Amino acid sequence: MTVMFESKKLKQKKERLKMSDDEGNYEVAEKVDLKSLAEMDAEDESLARYKAALLGDVNNAFCPEDDDRRVVIEKMTVMFESRPDGDIEYQLDTEEQLAAMKSNPFTLKEKCKYKIKVQFRVQHDIVSGLKYVNNVYRKGVRVVKLDEMIGSFGPQAEPHVVIFPRHGWDEAPSGMLARGSYTATSRFIDDDKQKHLEYEYAFSIKKNW
Repeated sequence: MTVMFESKKLKQKKERLKMSDDEGNYEVAEKVDLKSLAEMDAEDESLARYKAALLGDVNNAFCPEDDDRRVVIEKMTVMFESRPDGDIEYQLDTEEQLAAMKSNPFTLKEKCKYKIKVQFRVQHDIVSGLKYVNNVYRKGVRVVKLDEMIGSFGPQAEPHVVIFPRHGWDEAPSGMLARGSYTATSRFIDDDKQKHLEYEYAFSIKKNW
């Protein structure tokens, strides 16, 4: 197991784990295994606690032999404040399920309140600066762009869950101009510019569910 790590002396300790969204200034550096990373600067208690929270138990890191992916996006859920039939969930485990998302659009009732929940798992190595980028298009023209930093994570068997927006709800637009069909592209990338998953989905905004 390896992790990308900047080897400069403790001028910017936390930047070694790249919690910030500093894409332009990121420099690829020497590879360091997780155990060595956890043991670095052991005399600094605050940094040790920070790394323990991020990396977990490095001696029992989640490393499935039959799957070499570092980030596995398991499912996306469209959560609603008051949809009669409840939330809409998409499994993202297979290529067939990814393809089905675009061919099976969901409906947003105008002015409804909703959120997007994503469940994912990190394995093998730490993932630094994981980001969620979502672009929404209407008739081929981009109308919404979401660029959301998720954070840095160590490998573990238990999945992580993130919800957008983190506070409150998004509200679907209303009116004749807003109603219609939309497509969207979501992707997950990290500080190394590695794209872990990209998928498309579709939805409509209507007067009623």
